[in-house]
Amino acid sequence: MLTAGIARVDITPPVPIDLVGYSRRAEPARHIRAPLTATALALGSGPTTAVVVAADVPFLLPAHADRLRTEIGDALGTPADHVMISVSHTHGGPTTHTHGVKIGGRQRERSANERAFIDSFPGHLVTAAIQAAGSMEPVMAAGGVGTVDLAVNRREKNAEGRVILGWNPDKPVDRDVGVLRLDRLDGTTMAVVANYACHPVVVGPEDPGVNPDFPGAMRDVVEQVTGATCMFLQGGCGNLLPLQGFFDHPGPEKAFGRKLAVEVLHVLEQIDPIARRMERIDYGSVTPIVLHRQVAIEPQPDQALAAVGKVVDLPLKPLPSLADLEAERDGYQRELDEARLAGADQVALNPIEYHLNWAEDAISQLQQGEAATKVPAFLQALRIGDTVIATMPGEAFSELSIEVKERSAATTTLFSAYTNGVLTYMPPASEYPDGGYECDYAHHSYGLIEQIAPESERILVETSVELISATW
Repeated sequence: MLTAGIARVDITPPVPIDLVGYSRRAEPARHIRAPLTATALALGSGPTTAVVVAADVPFLLPAHADRLRTEIGDALGTPADHVMISVSHTHGGPTTHTHGVKIGGRQRERSANERAFIDSFPGHLVTAAIQAAGSMEPVMAAGGVGTVDLAVNRREKNAEGRVILGWNPDKPVDRDVGVLRLDRLDGTTMAVVANYACHPVVVGPEDPGVNPDFPGAMRDVVEQVTGATCMFLQGGCGNLLPLQGFFDHPGPEKAFGRKLAVEVLHVLEQIDPIARRMERIDYGSVTPIVLHRQVAIEPQPDQALAAVGKVVDLPLKPLPSLADLEAERDGYQRELDEARLAGADQVALNPIEYHLNWAEDAISQLQQGEAATKVPAFLQALRIGDTVIATMPGEAFSELSIEVKERSAATTTLFSAYTNGVLTYMPPASEYPDGGYECDYAHHSYGLIEQIAPESERILVETSVELISATW
């Protein structure tokens, strides 16, 4: 019999604290706009235990995710490959790692509040997982898919033919709203897993508040209506933005969240996890009437639970030479010096420092012989009944999520990007010739000396499809 339990812990950081996601945001958050949380869903069937943890943070380094999966697995007595950790990618949360460059705030520094948050973060996730596992009871699961038009492909070409972040309605958008519903045997809903692809940047860098953005607002509405606990899994939104985003004031993220919640609720009403049969009832009157009622089957049928994972190596684009990196560093340094002499404020200086910090780190990697030509990526598939959650550890483009779902062996497929670490952006090979942020220099955000190569797309998609099939 499938069993499940769900738990949530508050991970809201102390303020003031730097938020990451916007390089130009130089000042720390001074207040809490809405709490950040971590939600854990524990699942069991026979000897198999699996857990999904979803946290309201921007990033999680893959190595950090590996350690957390092992720690949670040890606490629950299950393999690390059965533990899935997803982040929402909110740009209204703090960093989770002690080293490397932050995207925003004081980019090389960690304040006392940041260190306190970083230190407490792993324990919060482990606690959530333990609490979820301790509350497990028999459930039935079912999935469904709806659609909503709230996001746009952001890879716009300007008049010079350069790719910028804007609007490109002619390019692919994954508009699926994937939903997994878990009901207790009495028919009440325990948990709702909602999956949608859109960068959570409805609130822009000008708002100085800690904020989970639209995923938090969506969860609130779903929970108010259903009485269940709602978990959000971010989809393949590497190239997607909200139709309207980067607002300089709070509020629009709540409207976005409500619209998404309406579709989640619409899908939920089409799903009934409980296996039923039709019962015929004679209902006497002046004329004979027969009533039909759906009644639960007893006992309920068993549902499958299976988890698999695999590490693949993703090749990088040809590495720059030490001379090239030093020249690039010197160019950034000159630009920074000139901006400071001109009296530029930190909002203008941060983006320059972002590139300079990357160049210095890349030079260090080359000099110390740490520069690899490939990077490991952990992919995973978790089957729950006739639904599967397929993962990629990065900012996957919509093209990847769409293809995986189209080729999936599952009845319902949820595609969870930003899961088990965020390695870098993951574009399809077809996007590399156009260049732009995601293909050319987004790896600066992740400490890679170079971006993953175009052939990584096939490795990621084929592995994901293979893992899904392995759970069937």
